[in-house]
Amino acid sequence: MEQLLSMSKIFSEKIFRIPDYQRGYAWTLKEVKDFWGDLCRLENKKNHYVGVLTLEPAKEEDYKKWIDDLWIIDAKRYIPFYVVDGQQRLTTSIILIYVICQIMQEKNIEKLNYTTYDEISRKFIFEYQDANKNRTYMYSYERENPSFAYLISQVYDEKVVIASSENETIYTNNLGEAKRFFYEKMIDMDVNQLEEVYTKITQHFLFNMYIISDDIDVYVTFETMNNRGKPLSNLELLKNRLIYVSTLLNVADADKSRLRRDINECWKKIYHILGKSKERVLLDDEFLVTHFMLYFAKNIDELEKESYTRRYDHLGQWQSNYLLNDYFVVQKIFDKSLTIEDCFNYIQSLSECIDFWGDIKNPLSSKYDDEIKEYIDKINFFSIRRRFYRSRYMIDFSYLNVFLLACFRACNNNNKTLLNFLKILEKYLFSIEFYDGEAIEELCINLFNFAEAVVKLNKGEWVIQGIIDKLKKLYESLVNSTELNKKTVLYYSKNGFYRTSWLRYFLCEYEYSLMKKSKTNINKLNRWEIYERGYNSIEHIYPENSHNKYWIELFREYTSKQKML
Repeated sequence: MEQLLSMSKIFSEKIFRIPDYQRGYAWTLKEVKDFWGDLCRLENKKNHYVGVLTLEPAKEEDYKKWIDDLWIIDAKRYIPFYVVDGQQRLTTSIILIYVICQIMQEKNIEKLNYTTYDEISRKFIFEYQDANKNRTYMYSYERENPSFAYLISQVYDEKVVIASSENETIYTNNLGEAKRFFYEKMIDMDVNQLEEVYTKITQHFLFNMYIISDDIDVYVTFETMNNRGKPLSNLELLKNRLIYVSTLLNVADADKSRLRRDINECWKKIYHILGKSKERVLLDDEFLVTHFMLYFAKNIDELEKESYTRRYDHLGQWQSNYLLNDYFVVQKIFDKSLTIEDCFNYIQSLSECIDFWGDIKNPLSSKYDDEIKEYIDKINFFSIRRRFYRSRYMIDFSYLNVFLLACFRACNNNNKTLLNFLKILEKYLFSIEFYDGEAIEELCINLFNFAEAVVKLNKGEWVIQGIIDKLKKLYESLVNSTELNKKTVLYYSKNGFYRTSWLRYFLCEYEYSLMKKSKTNINKLNRWEIYERGYNSIEHIYPENSHNKYWIELFREYTSKQKML
């Protein structure tokens, strides 16, 4: 552990890259505001301890691939490093410094702290041979990282790389939010105030800089470290573990390189799909645990079935323990029970399933037509409200997301089959919510077993058309049961409809049916306002205190109590 170092000393004849096993910029405005608060509260000439900065010297075989940077490494003897820990804090510091440079240009400020714009920029942002040759960015992601283009073009405002909106994720959005925040805080500052901020961030924010030696495994080190305010997710830990495993496999170097490439491409796709909707950012662990239950369902008996399903409600905990402590482990490589084919198969499955997952969870931005999108939206209601069944003997909804993922895959991009499946599934799920659970149990009416369906789909014992037929049969057995209908009518006559789980869904769909008939076709109701966020209550259809002749005549045959059900 070295002495405390300032940003100015850290960026002395060094360049830094974020390695491929790390996530993007995960700090939200909350963490950025905390960082800014630490800086603002710092008294002049006092120091603030930021934390440990852990670095790994880049090997020659790695930095030789950095074509734009070789000149500064070979000619000026700058030392290339990977940032193992401290990425979030270092990235935030660099964004802040860049914004200071940006404001200096806009306000024609020649110097800060006796340092010119060009000197600041070349030390912290980029260095160049001359105006017409390649630039070396002093701090950035590796070029293959999806955040690289955004950082260069949207944060550093360089025209060399164009960031496509298709590659924007929650991580790139966080970069942009941090830049905007700092700009708004500093744009109205005078020269003295800017100089004070610049001095604090470059001279008085101090790191412990730790350089990992060759005898320490960088991947194991990474797993033991957490960033301030943002612990590593299971998705991040899994990527790191897979890359680590790839280095230990007893296979040709070309196969190792291909595996690492596939890992990076897979995670690039996952991060993009999970974070591409700013309004509905998808959870890492929800996808991972759903895929986990799908991928290992054929071995469900070996994985303690009770825990396997129950742990779904504790996203990521159990599946993470299994993947990181039992499956992708060093010992299984040494005893040859984990092969490179196992790794390739798992990654291929992840890559395939994330496409379907994005379509399921964000149907409006999917490739499907409007009717399929609408039915996916409907089904999502039941997946997010899976705990609303009334009887403990009712259907296990914990497998609904897994079942959906399995069936989307089984449809094999056949949109006609997919639509037929979604239509009957929506009917079946609504009927399960609608009918009295105790009556279903009492009458011993068979219900669909989502877990069983996933297992049999994986084993090839069922096909999607067979599932459609089975759902139809079960749905008809519910709606055609005279005894069940009698008991359900009795249930609602005693308890009313007001507190039922399906009523919000029913009224929403009724509103949508009216909207479709409207000539204006104005979207008067947002499904997710009701489905996801919900309302505290649903207003009675009949006014509580109505003396209007229309309401009196129309509901004359009903008692006061019936009007309020």
